[in-house]
Amino acid sequence: KQWYQRRVAITAGDFIKLSTKIPQSVRGEFGALRSKFESSHATMSALPSNLEAIDWGYYAGRVGNPALVEDFKAKYGSVQVPRPSDNQTSGIGALENDFKKEVAEYLEGSKERIAKFEAALADLHAEKPLEEMTVAEYLSTKPELRAQLVEDIEARKL
Repeated sequence: KQWYQRRVAITAGDFIKLSTKIPQSVRGEFGALRSKFESSHATMSALPSNLEAIDWGYYAGRVGNPALVEDFKAKYGSVQVPRPSDNQTSGIGALENDFKKEVAEYLEGSKERIAKFEAALADLHAEKPLEEMTVAEYLSTKPELRAQLVEDIEARKL
């Protein structure tokens, strides 16, 4: 298979994943896009990878002027269809690798954030219940909140 056929096959399976991640309001448009893609893909897949060979002998026997058939054969053989070169795949691969690095860094940062939040949650669970705690006990472990309260009280004094 050609590289683009592999890429299309990989992309086609992602429609199911994508449909779960898009908002409900655009799912109709997404379904229309998917059906267009699938019909185009089916049409392209139905085409043969190589053109059928032309039976020039058949045409030479049917056409009154065999020189005309030979002329067409020569012209047909000289036609060269330029194929576009693939100069984007390497760039896409590089972008994909950069994105994977960013995701890995984000996941590492997420692990650190999760650990920090779990530690804060453990601290909260370790505290006495608020019903049994005095204001002084509560503020003793939160100096920034204590400073803010003192500042607010000082600002409101007459």
